[in-house]
Amino acid sequence: MVDAWPETLPRYLLLDSFREGLADSVLEYAPDVGPPISRRRTTAATRPMSGQMVMTGAQFETLRTFFDETLLGGSLPFEFPSQTAADETLLVKFPKGSAPTRFRLSNSLYRVDLTLMVLP
Repeated sequence: MVDAWPETLPRYLLLDSFREGLADSVLEYAPDVGPPISRRRTTAATRPMSGQMVMTGAQFETLRTFFDETLLGGSLPFEFPSQTAADETLLVKFPKGSAPTRFRLSNSLYRVDLTLMVLP
């Protein structure tokens, strides 16, 4: 069974930071002569999603524990609330090299950047 985004963390990314892309599943080959040849690589492609959340220091520590211990350094997938459909979840994971980062907003609040990969 897959772990879920912790209930004590915010459920939604900030509206002005939410970005979601389409899946890129095209494979392209450039022959010696002529135009590139393209084909669909797979129908099971991932798509990018990113954004920011505002968290307290305690919430960021919950995220750190979830990332490091539950997800084994971000290597495991997890369920994350859909940002566009109510009461739905998405299967996501952190792409390699995209651990959450935080920036101080005040003494007790942080802006946290998240980069996720939505799995098919």
